[in-house]
Amino acid sequence: MTRFYLKRGKMINPWLLILPAFLVLLVFNIFPLIWSLGISFHRFSIIIRETPRYVGGLNYISMLTTAEAWDRLQRTGTFLFYSLLFQFGLALAVALLMFEDFKGKRTLLTVFMVPLMIAPIASALFFRYMFDENLGPVNNFLETVLGTRILWFSNEMSPLGIPYSLLTVVMVETWIWTPFITFLLIAGISSIPGDLIEQSRVDSLKFRYKFRFMILPYIKPMLAIALIFRFMDALKTFDSIYVLTGGGPGSTTELISVYIYKLAFERWDFGSATAMSYLVLVIVIFMTNVFMRYILGGEKE
Repeated sequence: MTRFYLKRGKMINPWLLILPAFLVLLVFNIFPLIWSLGISFHRFSIIIRETPRYVGGLNYISMLTTAEAWDRLQRTGTFLFYSLLFQFGLALAVALLMFEDFKGKRTLLTVFMVPLMIAPIASALFFRYMFDENLGPVNNFLETVLGTRILWFSNEMSPLGIPYSLLTVVMVETWIWTPFITFLLIAGISSIPGDLIEQSRVDSLKFRYKFRFMILPYIKPMLAIALIFRFMDALKTFDSIYVLTGGGPGSTTELISVYIYKLAFERWDFGSATAMSYLVLVIVIFMTNVFMRYILGGEKE
C-alpha cells in the first residue's frame, strides 16, 4: 500500500484523503438509493402511524397494470417526442448557421445562450405571464394582428394534434434547453479540421454533401451525448410543468414525474411512488443503451 509522508515523518494512508468525499457520497446518494429501493417493496405512508408492511412486488405489479400509469407514460412519450424534435431541430439549425462566418456571430451566439443562465423555474414563471390567456402579451399581439386568442393552458387541441397546454410546456422547455444542445453541436463542429473546411470551400461542395460527409461525422458523438442527457432530463421534467400548469387541466400535462410526485405527496403512497421511480430508471437505462448502440454503433464498425 502506497503511503504519503508528512513533513514530521508521520505516515498517512491515502484512503483517508478520499474518505470525506466517500462519506458524502454514501450519506446523500448511496443510502437514499438503497433505502428507496427497500421502500418500493413495502406499503408505506408517512401519515399513517404504522410499520411499513412488506408486500413484495405488489407495488411494481400495480404500476405496470394500472391504466392511469400507462396513460401518464403515454403523455410523457408524446412530450418527449415533440420536445426533443423541436430542441434538436432548432439546435442543429443554429449550429449550422454558426458554421459560417458572418459579422456579429459571437454576439448572436452569446444572446442565444442567455436561457442557460436563467433558472428553469424563473423561465416558467416568465412564460406563465407571457402566455396568460387574458393579460399575456402573446395573446394581445395575436388579437391585434389576427383577431384571435389562444387558450394556451387549456385542453383544446392544437394544430400539432396535442393539447395547447402540453404544447406550451413543450415550447417553454424548447426555449430553455435548445441552447444546451446547440453548445454541444457547436463544440463538435469546432473540432472539424480547418484544412478540411477550406478544401470543401475550394471544391464548392453542395451543402448536403458537406453536411453528410464532413459535418455529421464530427457532430455524431455530440448528438449522442446531447440526446442521452436531454432524454434523461426531459423524462424528469417537473419544475416548469408545476409552475405552468400544475399537471392540468385535469391530467393533460401530468407527465410521469408529476404523477410520481402526486403519488408520494398527495396520495402519500410512497411505496408505489418509489416503485414507479425505479421503473422509470429501467426505461432510462434501456433507452440510453439503445441510443449508444444506434447512434455510435455505426461509428465503431
